[in-house]
Amino acid sequence: MTYTTTTMSEARANFAELLDNAAEQITVIKRRGKKDVAIFDIDLIEDYLASQNPRIIQKIADSRKSNKLIELDDLFKD
Repeated sequence: MTYTTTTMSEARANFAELLDNAAEQITVIKRRGKKDVAIFDIDLIEDYLASQNPRIIQKIADSRKSNKLIELDDLFKD
């Protein structure tokens, strides 16, 4: 995944293109010369949030302790 930066003005002018490219690149938008927001694929944030979930972290720890693999479907089950 690539990483690019752009200004708020450029982002406004090319918003549809930024959204179209979100799966392949992270675009950081600067406002007044400072990094302000980013546009990226929703899967990236969903993966991050899942990795911060204590229930999922515990399932992974239990799997490692028992030396058994856990299927992704089982990992995300309630």
